[in-house]
Amino acid sequence: MAIRENDDGTFDVDVSAGTNPITQERRRPRKRVNTRVEAEELEYHYKQKYRRKNEYTNPNLSFSAIKNIYLDDCKLHGKPGYAENQNYIIEKHLLSYFKKSNIPKIVKDDIKDFQQHLINTGLSNKSINNIMITLKCIFDVAVEESVIEQNPCKNVKNLSIKQKQMKFWTPDQFKEFLSLIDEEKEFLFKVYYTTAYFTGMRCGELLALNWDDIDKFRQEINVHKSLTYIKKQIIITEPKTKNSIRRISINAKLLALLQEWKLKQQELFEKYQIEHSNEVHVFQYREVPPTKDIFSRRIRTICSRGHLAPIRQHDLRHSHVALLIHQREDYTTIKERLGHASITTTIDVYGHLFPNKQKETADKLDDFF
Repeated sequence: MAIRENDDGTFDVDVSAGTNPITQERRRPRKRVNTRVEAEELEYHYKQKYRRKNEYTNPNLSFSAIKNIYLDDCKLHGKPGYAENQNYIIEKHLLSYFKKSNIPKIVKDDIKDFQQHLINTGLSNKSINNIMITLKCIFDVAVEESVIEQNPCKNVKNLSIKQKQMKFWTPDQFKEFLSLIDEEKEFLFKVYYTTAYFTGMRCGELLALNWDDIDKFRQEINVHKSLTYIKKQIIITEPKTKNSIRRISINAKLLALLQEWKLKQQELFEKYQIEHSNEVHVFQYREVPPTKDIFSRRIRTICSRGHLAPIRQHDLRHSHVALLIHQREDYTTIKERLGHASITTTIDVYGHLFPNKQKETADKLDDFF
């Protein structure tokens, strides 16, 4: 019996709701309320919450089988780094939780329970949202394979993310940073960080540069690829988006600095008996190109020599935008240099850095008095 009246006039609601489709454990919610009306409403709520559909075209695929189909699709159509990232998320956060699940019986409330489970682990909201996106993609495959009719992740809202304050270095702060670099021992790092600061290029784009990509006559850098390491293997791909394929004009002093490093690189390669050509990566100093971690760690090391607060390597891209805004460059120019897909992206990310013109507008209204 789902509702039972107690001697003190309260009511116990005890509903048999089958098994949990994820853990396969028996599910039997119980709760004590004060009135029969409350008990009947609660009983109805439980029955609605755990109602299941039972007829599907292909209900036999397991979660593991579906995630394998999804990963195969990632490898076929996505970048290698993306497939690797998705596999990591699945292995670390999804597989153990869903491995026993009965896919056709999972509903929205089960997904919300999983989201709460992630919250309880202490992960950041951004990380949880990324995990939930991967889960939704896997259930999209389940829909395509006729295992389910509707994705249970649909309409499960993302967690709100508090926007972190964007960090960047002003020109004076960047000059202070350069002054802390040992030019004799760290000349490569000076060239790398200067190029990042004055071009706004992404880390992978910088690491992928060959000398052929630097046009010294037109004073331009041709950005058309990105470099990453996956399981210690170098992977060269196209940049983040199609709009990321671009040509960036550079100033004469940066070009001269790059050419000076090229000569030093040739001497270094000769010392280590490594063949040098225009196909060599610009920021390479041994047989293989360096990883981004080397440049990330060195920022902290250099800053520790003075009183400058370190920033992330990617914040040099933000610093470039702040520099352009300081020079009163318009949105369109900034969009082209950064390789954004649309000017909306540029405004959404960097709009708050532009000077507020409301005071200027308000002052003009004095002319009407």
